Amino acid sequence: MSILLLDRRLEPQRIDEFADQGIPALDDSKVLPGPAVIVDAAATPDSSGRTSQTRQITGVIASRPLACREQDGAWVEVDFEAADHWTQMTDELRRRLIDDTRATLDVKEFKQATNGASASLITNNWVYSGTPRVYRVAGRLRQFVAVLGELTRG
Repeated sequence: MSILLLDRRLEPQRIDEFADQGIPALDDSKVLPGPAVIVDAAATPDSSGRTSQTRQITGVIASRPLACREQDGAWVEVDFEAADHWTQMTDELRRRLIDDTRATLDVKEFKQATNGASASLITNNWVYSGTPRVYRVAGRLRQFVAVLGELTRG
């Protein structure tokens, strides 16, 4: 497992102790106060073995999220469902959400991000409205995306 920390230094740093002990293992004196994310870079964006070009992205952005930290905030673990949804998205959708956490998804994009889930799926990571239905990211997934946005905008 290759656990990486990405913070304002924008150079991924390996953090081996995280794999054994989780978030409490991080020594805050070694990392900046935020924003920062921790990802599992060994987990491929598409665990089915496919390597379609739409699922590739430079750097650690497409890696499986484990935790995030807002500026001067505490570490927050990214739940399994949110991590799955993030890794199932296309690069274009990830970029759109990083640029604007209020961006909307149509039903097709939602189904792709949730591995074909019903369009009426109720989840902590999505909210929907309107007819035809449009979706927005919510919960821990939105928090992770917002922190990535802060990092990529510098």
